[in-house]
Amino acid sequence: MVTESALAIYWGVGGQYGPFDEQKEGEWTGWPDFGQVLRYFRKKAKLTAKEFGMIYGRSVNPDGSPITERQILRMELENQVPADMNRRKLIARLLNIPPMLLGLAVLEDVIIQPQEASTIIATGQTTLHKVLADMTKYQNNVRTLWMLHDTSQVQSALNQINTDIRDLDSLEPQARGDLLYHIQELLFSYHLLAAHIVRDQRKFSLSHYHANKAVRVAKAMQDSDLIATALYTRGCTYLEWGMFCDLKKGVFQVQHDKIESAISDLEGAKKVNEDNEKNIHPQLLGRIHVHLGRAYAMLNISKGEQVPGFAIALLDQAEEMVDVQTIDDPYTRILVTGHRVSFVKAGYHEARAAAFNAGKMPGQALKELKIREAQQPGVGKDLTRRHVWSDIIAANSFIGLGNYEEAAKHAKSALAASQDIKSITNFTNIIDIYGKLLRSPYKADADVQELGDMLRDILTTRMGQK
Repeated sequence: MVTESALAIYWGVGGQYGPFDEQKEGEWTGWPDFGQVLRYFRKKAKLTAKEFGMIYGRSVNPDGSPITERQILRMELENQVPADMNRRKLIARLLNIPPMLLGLAVLEDVIIQPQEASTIIATGQTTLHKVLADMTKYQNNVRTLWMLHDTSQVQSALNQINTDIRDLDSLEPQARGDLLYHIQELLFSYHLLAAHIVRDQRKFSLSHYHANKAVRVAKAMQDSDLIATALYTRGCTYLEWGMFCDLKKGVFQVQHDKIESAISDLEGAKKVNEDNEKNIHPQLLGRIHVHLGRAYAMLNISKGEQVPGFAIALLDQAEEMVDVQTIDDPYTRILVTGHRVSFVKAGYHEARAAAFNAGKMPGQALKELKIREAQQPGVGKDLTRRHVWSDIIAANSFIGLGNYEEAAKHAKSALAASQDIKSITNFTNIIDIYGKLLRSPYKADADVQELGDMLRDILTTRMGQK
């Protein structure tokens, strides 16, 4: 049984407002912290404490003199909201606060749990529901799992992720307002994470399912930033589906329809905010540009055509978004840009290298990797996936240049590191590299044979574990 101390407290029917702390002493014991309520709605009205003091002062002081900023902050931070009911009604009117949140109602407890909701008889503005909801465990779980996804592997946590998603799905129809937004934001993050995890296992159809769910939740929230992130994530799934799913005779075959779907979603993510003339976050836009450049290059090359000039232009434009409007909190960064790691110079040049490989320009790709290495020598253990992906890009670049010895070395390095994250997609990329090496003049070399032995050992071990 969840204890009340572990629950976030929302207020109003379905948890419409909050969370606000509960007052623990005095005549208002059991009610929301009125100071927190005042601060919440003052910020929602986009007023500074000084500005609200001027508005409030004109209504309560005979001479219209302002209430000081310090006094407003004392009301908010020390819960010194006036006891006089007329003044409370005035504050409620000035800030559009439901009067019940300032003590002008009857208090009623409601516990929201991940199960079928009990029937609640609403009594309008005369009753204030106190809604207890255990969101902390879901918040902690998803933050931790996102971090583990970058540093090691979280495939074993998929059952827990699916359980949490089912819980949140059952909570969603019970909630309203702020609590509903919080639940939907968690659902969005879980589906986004699941899309990344199963895509890494080459379960592209399931990744598409979770990305679709993220799009649905974001649209229900009417949050343009999240809609753009969800479309971008679905576009990335389509792109990898089209590039890394069809493996014939050890070499990837491009699926044009999936690449075209990727382009559609990525272009759609760019246009989410066109109507209100507000741009999506620049770091997300930068990532979209490099993936679009890569998709257009891959599509044209696979059709026997030249890489279009606008694809290269997209790669160049992405540089303008590097490190712009940095987001300090990794979790917020995930929601707004689709990744826990910022869009930095090193990552930008690595993404350009992958795009140039897709466009059959290995020399340019290798130059980008050298620039990336100069800016960020090595890749930390907290970014294992980046280390593996960098080696895969390098191996493909060296194959394109005919330097098969270096390609084999990078492929072996990628394979060794990939054991920590159990990435099937990266493993399959290395099989693709091995297939290309077997078709090269270097096929009988010891490095190629060693790479093949390593791959067979891993496949044998996996088959033995099934």
